[in-house]
Amino acid sequence: MTATNRRAELAAKPRYREMADELRTEIVRGDYSEETFPTESDLCKRFSVSRYTVREALRALQAEGLIARKRGSGTIIQPAVARGGALHQPLSNVAEIQQYARNTQAQFERLGIAPLPKEIAEQLGILAGGKWTRFSGLRTSPGSSQPIATTDAYVHESLEEAAKHITQDEDTIFKQLERIAGVRVAHVTQDIQAVAASSDVARKLGLAKRSPCLLILRCYKDSDGNILEISANHHPGDRFAYSMHIEVDG
Repeated sequence: MTATNRRAELAAKPRYREMADELRTEIVRGDYSEETFPTESDLCKRFSVSRYTVREALRALQAEGLIARKRGSGTIIQPAVARGGALHQPLSNVAEIQQYARNTQAQFERLGIAPLPKEIAEQLGILAGGKWTRFSGLRTSPGSSQPIATTDAYVHESLEEAAKHITQDEDTIFKQLERIAGVRVAHVTQDIQAVAASSDVARKLGLAKRSPCLLILRCYKDSDGNILEISANHHPGDRFAYSMHIEVDG
């Protein structure tokens, strides 16, 4: 096996994770009732995989709280109340950030040129101010009447012209920037912290002021470390579950 083929093999997503991603989308979309989830045999036939692969995929979904598995009862969908009405989405690489965007809908508007807020700049260790193109809006999940997040995105002033062409299509802002401006996102830093909802965030999410939220701050950079975009996302504590899949070497 050549080094190139080996790298491609290592980069490929495991089959059980592909299964889990597809089943997760179907569960969140409401394709199954609590009693109609397929059996292991049905899943083996549908995906043309072994029972071991099916069980690994189901184990991942169970860890996320989407399903319950009991001996003699098969697999059942956890009711929404049991999982807090949350959006369950794994985010461990750039491709999965894109998939998160495809599994949800964003409604945002371009607010023109604005300085980068001091609180965001301080957390990232960069200078506040400047001339960033700001986008602001809400993200929703299919079948849910409540928004799952507020989003404020800031596009660097060097990409001001490209930012004028950003639209609410299925791609994330950073993927649109890559396509429009010919740049490439090579690094994404992500910081997550618990915060109290401000008056503005609470109003947009339908929460009481100072309700618990998760602030997810992402910084998108090119290979030279230049910042292309920064996004600040506030998720209500009961509407988001974060999971990571970690492959153990050896």
